[in-house]
Amino acid sequence: MYAVNADHLTKRYRIYLRPFDRLKEAVLRRPFHESVEALSDVSFQVPTGDSLGIIGENGAGKSTLLKILAGTVRPTQGNFLRQGRVAALLELGSGFHPEFSGRQNIYLNAALLGLGEAEIKEQEETIIRFAELESVIDRPVKTYSSGMYVRLGFSIATSVHPDVLIIDEALSVGDQRFQQKCVDRMVGFGKSGKTIIFCSHSMYLVNELCTDTLWLDRGRVREWDKTAKVVSEYLAYMERKEELPETGPPAKNTSLPDVVIDEVRVLNKDRKPVESIRQFETLVFQVKTRCIGLPMKGHLGIGFERMDGQRIFATTTKVSGTGPIEFSGTQTIELVIPSIPVVGGKYRAKARVGDEHALRLIHEWDSEPFGIDSERPEIGMVWMNHHWRFYDATVG
Repeated sequence: MYAVNADHLTKRYRIYLRPFDRLKEAVLRRPFHESVEALSDVSFQVPTGDSLGIIGENGAGKSTLLKILAGTVRPTQGNFLRQGRVAALLELGSGFHPEFSGRQNIYLNAALLGLGEAEIKEQEETIIRFAELESVIDRPVKTYSSGMYVRLGFSIATSVHPDVLIIDEALSVGDQRFQQKCVDRMVGFGKSGKTIIFCSHSMYLVNELCTDTLWLDRGRVREWDKTAKVVSEYLAYMERKEELPETGPPAKNTSLPDVVIDEVRVLNKDRKPVESIRQFETLVFQVKTRCIGLPMKGHLGIGFERMDGQRIFATTTKVSGTGPIEFSGTQTIELVIPSIPVVGGKYRAKARVGDEHALRLIHEWDSEPFGIDSERPEIGMVWMNHHWRFYDATVG
């Protein structure tokens, strides 16, 4: 059974250059607008209990699709079916009455989601406690910050026990600690057999959280498949389209994250720093981390890429089957590659720290460029042991 089944969804908007053109069109019975197609013939299904990621560039139609699925916008053509109760967290502050208090908006939103007064009263304190808004819950929401809006909206949407949860990019607003709470709750949703539709520009989150992913390009479905495949193709597309990034480590943030990567070094088999290493020798990537504040559990990812951004190899402690790392104080972690088969050239190591679910990116850092030396004539990215066979062919 499908939790969501979308069939040939199309949405067109009328764009008027001037407000007066609406009146002219109504009186003169002639079009004075431009028709813009935000979605065109979009079809997909989401099985019950699965999670669907929706990705694409700005203006691809992602928000329009989510609004249609949430029921706040009607499609121009096509139809869709949803099973069970649907809760959505879309645009910041959507669904809130600015003059109402946070508590009054809980009752308003929960009622719109189909809960009776007794059910709302039962969930009221849980919603307030999760949002951490006890001290301001009776103030008008127009006095809330953007982070408070998100906390209240997410808490309401996930506390009414929806069968389908629709989340837009709103989670990018707010502090890291609350983002972690949101991720934990979404993981719990997935484990309990609920359906999640998640739109984000964070490929890290989409890759870890979603079973399948839909890639929208100018309102059309460009790809719909397993998440790993779609995200890989999307990232390759963006690399080709965008200018090459500057080399070197990313700029430091003025607000320190929970765990900081202080250094990423390239070592040889004797654990000595090197600027280059010979092909097929042992290569060691050493990462030094520093925990800011209380100890926390998380995962580390290490990989390396060419200087043009083409990824060669990457892995994480979670993918390798290692339990979460207890980050506390300063630590040194190394990834050992016994024999590096990569062709000669310049490369750069990358390290990332994520949360205990390997969903939320906490910090990332790049090494200085390093070289791989090879005397073999190669084509491609790696050297493979091989030999030739000739049948009925003249050689030499």
